[in-house]
Amino acid sequence: MRAIVWTFLSAAACCVAQSAGAKIGVLPFSDATATGGANIGETLGRATQAEIVHSTRLEGRVILLPPGTKAEQLDSQKILALGHENNVDLIVFGTVLTAQVEQSNHSGSGPAIFGQSVGVGTHSTKATVTLQADLYDVAAGRKLDSLRFTDSQSDRKVSGNVMTTLGSMNTGGADFQNSTLGKALQKVIAEMVKRVEGEASKIAPRP
Repeated sequence: MRAIVWTFLSAAACCVAQSAGAKIGVLPFSDATATGGANIGETLGRATQAEIVHSTRLEGRVILLPPGTKAEQLDSQKILALGHENNVDLIVFGTVLTAQVEQSNHSGSGPAIFGQSVGVGTHSTKATVTLQADLYDVAAGRKLDSLRFTDSQSDRKVSGNVMTTLGSMNTGGADFQNSTLGKALQKVIAEMVKRVEGEASKIAPRP
């Protein structure tokens, strides 16, 4: 019985050690919506790297593309080559498949003040985002999996501008952090990173 327990604990410790020591490379995202700004791919890549560092024991690294190369031009061979060049164990290549924003306006009357009713208007926004994450085991030289994640965010505001597409978002400023679309992206990235952490525990670190 003790031998069985010891074997189980040793295996668990090995997996934890592998997960803790794994180096995760994150590439700029590809934008399948064709509405993103010039830097949306790098912004989402850096957001993913930050989430890896913040919420896991993994080491996240942003991998920059060679000059003149776009994320949409990457294939498995090029992705694995970048993984070897940057000495990472697992590489993540994300794609924004959909980023939809729905809006609606609601108006009504508030309480009467000095016999006059006060008009009240609210603006509701719902953003839904679907990301695909392709995961590559660099040491094994193969694609591990292709995963999809969907999440949404709803906000109600009295007024204010709304980011309706990736292209309308100022990814370098507060829009990514505070807009409905930006919040939806952050939520789905957090889900993706949890899955990446699980997959990282299954691979052997590079020698």
